[in-house]
Amino acid sequence: MEQQSNSSGDFHEVEPPYPSSSTIPFPFAKPYPQQAALMDAILQTLERIDDKTISSKKGKHRANIMMLESPTGTGKSLSLACASIAWLKHREHADLSLYGDDDEKNKYVQHQDDDNDNDNDSHKDKDQDRDNNKAAIPQKDPHHWLDAWAPQEEIVKEQLILKERGECAERAKLTRASLEKELNAIRHSIQNEVRITIPDPEKITNISAARRRAREKIVSRAMQNFKYQSASTSARTRTRISNRKNAMGWIAKDDVNASKSAGYKRTRNDDSTEDDFCLDEYHSDEERRSGGCRRGGKEDDDSSDEEDSLLNISRMPSAIAPSSNNDLDRKSKLSSRQLLDGGQLDGSGLASRHKKNAWNQEIATDAHGKDQMTIGGVVPGSGVRKIIYAARTHSQLSQFVGEVRRTAWGGSIRVVTLGGRKLLCGNKAVTGSNHSRSEATITEKCLDLQKGVQANKVVTNSKSVKTKVSCPLLVKEAIPTLALHMLAQPSDIEDLAGLGEKSRICSYYSSREALKAAEVVVVPYNTLLSKPARESIGLSLKMSLVIVDEAHNIPEALRSISSSKLTLPIIDGANAQLVAYVSKYSNRLAGRNLFYLGQIRKFLTQLGRHLRSGSSQRPSDQVRSMVTATELLFTLKLDNLNLFNIIRYLGKSRLSQKLHGFTTQKDKEMNEDLDVDDPNFVSKHISCMSFVETFFKCLTSTQQEGRVVIEIPCANALYDKDSRASVNTIPCCRYLLLDPSNEFKNVLDEAHSVILAGGTLRPFVHLATELFGSERLLVEQAKILELQQKGDTKVSCTSVSTTLTTFTCGHVVPSRNVLMTCMSKGPTGVTLDFRHSSRFHDAICNELAESICRVAIQVPNGMVVFLPSYSYEAFLIKRWKAKGAYDRINDRKKVFREPRSAKDVETTLASYAREASSKKGAILFCVVGGKMSEGINFANEMARCVFIVGLPYPDITDPELAEKMQLLDNESRDTKGSSVSGITGSEYYQNLCMRAVNQSIGRAIRHGKDYAAIILADSRYAADSRVWLGLPEWLRSGSIKCSKPFDDNMTSLEAFYSRMLTNEV
Repeated sequence: MEQQSNSSGDFHEVEPPYPSSSTIPFPFAKPYPQQAALMDAILQTLERIDDKTISSKKGKHRANIMMLESPTGTGKSLSLACASIAWLKHREHADLSLYGDDDEKNKYVQHQDDDNDNDNDSHKDKDQDRDNNKAAIPQKDPHHWLDAWAPQEEIVKEQLILKERGECAERAKLTRASLEKELNAIRHSIQNEVRITIPDPEKITNISAARRRAREKIVSRAMQNFKYQSASTSARTRTRISNRKNAMGWIAKDDVNASKSAGYKRTRNDDSTEDDFCLDEYHSDEERRSGGCRRGGKEDDDSSDEEDSLLNISRMPSAIAPSSNNDLDRKSKLSSRQLLDGGQLDGSGLASRHKKNAWNQEIATDAHGKDQMTIGGVVPGSGVRKIIYAARTHSQLSQFVGEVRRTAWGGSIRVVTLGGRKLLCGNKAVTGSNHSRSEATITEKCLDLQKGVQANKVVTNSKSVKTKVSCPLLVKEAIPTLALHMLAQPSDIEDLAGLGEKSRICSYYSSREALKAAEVVVVPYNTLLSKPARESIGLSLKMSLVIVDEAHNIPEALRSISSSKLTLPIIDGANAQLVAYVSKYSNRLAGRNLFYLGQIRKFLTQLGRHLRSGSSQRPSDQVRSMVTATELLFTLKLDNLNLFNIIRYLGKSRLSQKLHGFTTQKDKEMNEDLDVDDPNFVSKHISCMSFVETFFKCLTSTQQEGRVVIEIPCANALYDKDSRASVNTIPCCRYLLLDPSNEFKNVLDEAHSVILAGGTLRPFVHLATELFGSERLLVEQAKILELQQKGDTKVSCTSVSTTLTTFTCGHVVPSRNVLMTCMSKGPTGVTLDFRHSSRFHDAICNELAESICRVAIQVPNGMVVFLPSYSYEAFLIKRWKAKGAYDRINDRKKVFREPRSAKDVETTLASYAREASSKKGAILFCVVGGKMSEGINFANEMARCVFIVGLPYPDITDPELAEKMQLLDNESRDTKGSSVSGITGSEYYQNLCMRAVNQSIGRAIRHGKDYAAIILADSRYAADSRVWLGLPEWLRSGSIKCSKPFDDNMTSLEAFYSRMLTNEV
């Protein structure tokens, strides 16, 4: 660390320079110019916004936005990893240095107060010293005694705050140092195991696999020792509890008999009483400011007395706050759970209460709004500052973790990957053989085990008795230890699942235990974009850098997680629970409670009646209509219903939780025999009223944000008991989100900065309209920046600002390594037109088969064909098999098809890669927008040719798409003539198609020395200027927009491969 002396001769540490592409330790000799430019764009933007508050409104934070487009195969993921980790390490050092200096400042201020009686010369010396040492108390004008004077109360307050900040830094440094010491010991053990197993590492071909085996062996050994100690402790604990039960008599038989005679069935636990499920008194809407729900005359704001007490303590300076067990003893070794405690890592000393702290932003903030109680200004209890990386598929998440390993920090950076139970659960009784069960089924069985419920029954003495078991992998004492092993080295989903399998400990909950200490968190879209999901696991975005890869998928992901559906069984279930609840507690409920319960019941009754009446009117046809929330209420004759008051009441009264606890055991047993894929299934772990509450919240959105879709199937589908589960077999009412911009605001309002990265982000205005539509100035800024960068021939083009940064670049591959051909006609001269109206014609299908056969002769190794839809792929394969064309193609190259099931993708890819590397080669038929069109790496021999068939325009008759296009047209019409305008419906429709095409093209050409031919089989690619301009600029720059005869295309193709194969030799 560099040191510098001041005028008094004292030395102090100098903050290292801000990182840049020239100073970042890159894993290769030199980054591509595109990679260096991308890293500089990120770091320059972060340098501008650090320690600043970006506000769209006064006093309200909004994250900076970076829209970064880098073509697939340019090393984008590695650039993101290097730049973001370099920034994180720089900020961590700066945060700890800043808070560490405050401790010295505090001592100096106290020394000043002790010498208040010195003479004037002494005062002058002290003033000079204060200036030299940059005292923490701001000095407006040290030469003016009136400005320099401060009340004694403020001075004391500043002293206490400075002292608390020093203690905060000391606590955080101690915990982080202890954590790193423990992790280094684990890393050292792994290295030793690798040396023992592999004496000569140069002779092994797969060192990563050897390290994985060594790591699993180390964790298995650690857990064996831990389980032995845990078993002894558990035995002693059971003996102590048994003795206590015998001494107290535990439960008297008379009490049990009295409970049975009263007819009360306990559903949650043996300590529940009827009072627990009874609603608190709700007085009126006007009293919501003073509590709303009361019990015994005291306000109830859904917070316990303990939480309020803890919150008050957190606001008190540490000098006067009572001591707690969170204070660390420096001399004692910290346990695994203490090392991972978020309050110790961030220095606050508070237990993680993310939801409470996220709502309360006034806890110990200074004039700049920065949290004084935590290192880096994170939410108290949330742990260290983080990089949060999100992607759509697990293959993309694993790829990013692999790039993190390649960086200079790959051996020490703490990374955790969060996934679902289907991928991480190691209990085969829950997941089924080969993880064959669905995510919903696994979740249901996992929760059953945690609550001691077992579905199978044991017959004893002619009586059926349910057994109660718990998950053998959920050893709570061992989970923190496994979490430490997960953090020792960067791990993807497969690594975490392997550690859990070898240790026989739950890797799902261990990964969540490691969250607070992780510096890099890798998550799927749903976890990042859903605020309730983040709060449930304690993931805070405050002061974190959020990276969203393949960000063009965000709007669709937001629509998926923000939509809500009420099926007829859920409506009936919620209504039945409500009727039973009111019947039992009607004499004990206040008038306002009965009023709101009656309104909710009226809504459910009317909605259920409407869905049933629609099915009876149309016995053979399916009814599907789309209305606004207001139109729905008018249809149900409930236009006088105040949804905002009902939502407020549901939140204050916690009706969903009360009804869930009130649900009888009989109701739960009725659902146990149903499959989770059955549309009539309602999880016993989720209240039906919670679905209703979510639907109410959706209905309060503006008319521009969404629509309500009413789906009523035909009568045969409704009453067919043998029919398998399908969303179309039962009536339902579904809220469809059209404008996701308001849903994305919860990320922008919390994160420090948000990076939207991808290979097909442009046109930027398309994504900006979808995500920032409510902030029209941002949309306009994106539009202007895109026009400025359009047609730029530079390697990269960057525009950096504190609100919106944009970046574009060309491909790293030389133009001579790519051949793009627009194939408008086939071998016999038939025009290739794959519109919906002509694609099924015999002449078109025959011409396509012959074209693929002729191209396959020229292409070495692997060839990937992308078709516009699954139905068209199935139609072509079936027809070609009947006509013999399929056998002709298979004779040229072995044929593979994209599997319909996601679990078969890896197997198909492995088989295809093996055949593609052979002399004969292979051909893979995929679907644009399918499982293999994004996130799959077809490098080198796997894709020497990408053959795109047609243009994958979405169905224009789809009511949801038509409604979205109409919404965009209305907004464009309203802003016509002004400087602020987004995109029209037709532009949106065109962009959806071309983005899907560009994603498929990007599966090939994955590095600078790769090469491939891109064949666009449809006459519209050369004839329609909108289609041509929608292709990537780096691809168009070396090609000519023209339509050649088929034989000329084959000649060009033959010459291209001859030249490339010669260069390879």
